[in-house]
Amino acid sequence: MRANYFKAAEVINQAYNVESSFDSAKRYDLMVVYDDDITAVLRSMNVYRQIKQKNPAARLVVVGGEGLLQIAFTVMRLSLKIRGNRFASHVLQKETEAARLKRVAIALGVKETEIDVLDKGHNTTENLQAVSQYAKGKKVLVVSTQRLAMIFKQSADFQCNTEPQKHRCCFLDYDLYVIHQSVTDTLHWYNFQIAGNGRVSLHLFASLVRRFDVYDGKFLRKPFEADLQTKEADLLLRKRFLIKQRVSGLKKIRVYFQYIPIIWDIFRHAEEYLFDEINAIENAEHL
Repeated sequence: MRANYFKAAEVINQAYNVESSFDSAKRYDLMVVYDDDITAVLRSMNVYRQIKQKNPAARLVVVGGEGLLQIAFTVMRLSLKIRGNRFASHVLQKETEAARLKRVAIALGVKETEIDVLDKGHNTTENLQAVSQYAKGKKVLVVSTQRLAMIFKQSADFQCNTEPQKHRCCFLDYDLYVIHQSVTDTLHWYNFQIAGNGRVSLHLFASLVRRFDVYDGKFLRKPFEADLQTKEADLLLRKRFLIKQRVSGLKKIRVYFQYIPIIWDIFRHAEEYLFDEINAIENAEHL
């Protein structure tokens, strides 16, 4: 993969960076992990410990439906079965993103009785409905990796705190704890961002400028008008890596071709996923 693609992604990553508003002096009732990446759990256990010291009754809430995880697990199970590794295939049980976050949190020492799972949402709005309704009247700390933090912030501020009735949400009293990462820092097998030689990660960064433009005033407010450098980076990535979902005819063929290197890479590296997740959990800070 050419270095200029990752350089362009880093321009977008930094442009949409969000600073944490977490205040260790505050008393939080909930820590909500709102992410599809177990990094958000792996690198927030110290914060959870601080929250529990201030408020022993505080709870951990994990959020996320099926997403890429279901496709990836199906491909990996097939790969492992074909290669005769039925034990490893059995280990890859079907689970939602939230269920996986819960499993990792338990492995890191969080009591299962302290964790609530919100995994019925199929999109950002449904996830925000679930979180805001569950957290009504409570002080919340939301944990997110850098690549998703701005999407959450602008969506929550708009759907929960500007137009809650329209989007069937409740007011969400929250602070953010952002796990800051460079683009290359995000590339792991355990979160699939490295799949397709980094294509999964590059697709996300290829979608950000467009997402804020298209959904502005509908599901979020775009935080700013992208500057020339950001627009140039977006143009470079969008042509090559943006996987458009709502297309028809010949354009659909291109979408299928974009998936091929990603699916093939996941198929080939099923064992690496398992080892990478195990190592990440072992190397994380336990409670």
